[in-house]
Amino acid sequence: MEYTEADLTLRDYLAILKRRYLYLIIPFVLVLSVSVAVALFMPPVYQSTGTIMVESQQIPDNFVQSTVTSYADERIGVITQQVMIRENLLRIIDKFNLFGDDRRSVPASQLVEQMRSMIGVEIISADVRGQRNNGRTAIAFKISVEHEDPRLAFSVANEFVTLFLDENLRNRISRASETTEFLDNETLKLKNELEAIENQVADFKQQNSESLPEHLDLRINQRERAVRAVEDIDLNIKTLESQRALLEIDLSAVTYNSSDGLGSISANPEQELAKLEAQLLEKSTVYGDAHPDIVSLNRKINQLRETIANGGSNSSSTDEIIMDPVSAKIQARINTINETIATQRELKTEIEQDIEKLEQTIIQTPQVERGLRALTRGYENALEQYESIKAKLMDAQLSESLEEEKKAERFLVLEPPVLADEPIRPNRKKIFMLGVFLAVASGIGAIFLIEIIDGSIYGMARLTEAVQQSPLANIPYIETWEETAKTKNRVKVFVGFSAASMVCALVLVHFLYMPLDMFFFKVWTRIS
Repeated sequence: MEYTEADLTLRDYLAILKRRYLYLIIPFVLVLSVSVAVALFMPPVYQSTGTIMVESQQIPDNFVQSTVTSYADERIGVITQQVMIRENLLRIIDKFNLFGDDRRSVPASQLVEQMRSMIGVEIISADVRGQRNNGRTAIAFKISVEHEDPRLAFSVANEFVTLFLDENLRNRISRASETTEFLDNETLKLKNELEAIENQVADFKQQNSESLPEHLDLRINQRERAVRAVEDIDLNIKTLESQRALLEIDLSAVTYNSSDGLGSISANPEQELAKLEAQLLEKSTVYGDAHPDIVSLNRKINQLRETIANGGSNSSSTDEIIMDPVSAKIQARINTINETIATQRELKTEIEQDIEKLEQTIIQTPQVERGLRALTRGYENALEQYESIKAKLMDAQLSESLEEEKKAERFLVLEPPVLADEPIRPNRKKIFMLGVFLAVASGIGAIFLIEIIDGSIYGMARLTEAVQQSPLANIPYIETWEETAKTKNRVKVFVGFSAASMVCALVLVHFLYMPLDMFFFKVWTRIS
């Protein structure tokens, strides 16, 4: 007859539970007590949270463009880092005495890290589609502070909300002011550069005032007028020379007609000598040497030669050479014409010099125009940059006014921090339920472990499996009165221990968590 391994039945499990009940109760009570102690003695942590909304610019961007172009989530991150610096945190710790005596015993770096772990910043984003952004952007953010004292958590949360608001306003105004200051400095630089170029242009024009391109047409017209003037002078000189030739002919005729001695010779000895010699040559072809006219002409020629040889100082000869009124008038006109011709020639020389200067000026005009064009181009570029920076400066000044008057994008307290009435942790209910579960599991696990370790045989099925033979009879276990009394004592001890544990738990709840009357009232309210 073959015997297989015995399967445990419900009666076997109940027998094991009855036999090992202490291994179930003791771990259960111990684990449950520890869980209750953890749930009761763990200090409560309260959280105070404030919500700040990112309000968009009140004035449309088409009218006034803000110089602060960073996104809200970026600025929130920057402000968070600026607020969470060591100096601010230590100041807040000292202001509210957050850590009590630990402030003097614990290093400041540890307190700062602990302080940072108490503060949380949560950004609330939304899908926004616009001209400047397309995607998720921050529309609000929450600032939360955790502490064992709800009043301290509330006070610190208010402090951080105020810090965020002030820091955002200061940052925006600072950025707008820095932009305005930068553009103002650039405007001043460009203005100085523009004035320097203007001075260069003025100096260049002053140095080349005669060759400026805007005067080119005037210089050409002046040259043309000067050329015409020279032509007119040449024409006048030719005319005067013709008149003088005619007058000289008239004078020669008058002198010739006055050869009978009624007239007089010219006051100009050389000219008169030439005329007399011409007359002598002319009459010699007609008359002989003894002719009175020939003799008279020879006498006059000799006198003139002596006068010329004596340098014109012979007064007797000069007195003899006295012109008649007609010759004197003609000679005066000739002298006037000679003076006019000399004046015209001098004027012609001056005009020709002016023409030469004008031609040099006209030749230099393209080079001057090139240099002036380069200076003008630099001036126009500088002027364009100056006007552009000036316009940007005006926009920056408007943006700065926008920030100072709080009309730009700003932070508004949507929900201020409130005094917490319940802690956020620990969750005592969950800890207690987890403790019950662990207590039951530890009791069952202890029984299972003891059963594995213990090699004793219990029950007819295990006995049959062990000896490979069926027993003849099954005699139930008969307890003696001593065992019965011992069992009763164990029950009494267990009940007393349970009652004492319950009393201790109620005392701990009353003094460490909440007065029992309030506790039972709250429990009754929730059950109702």
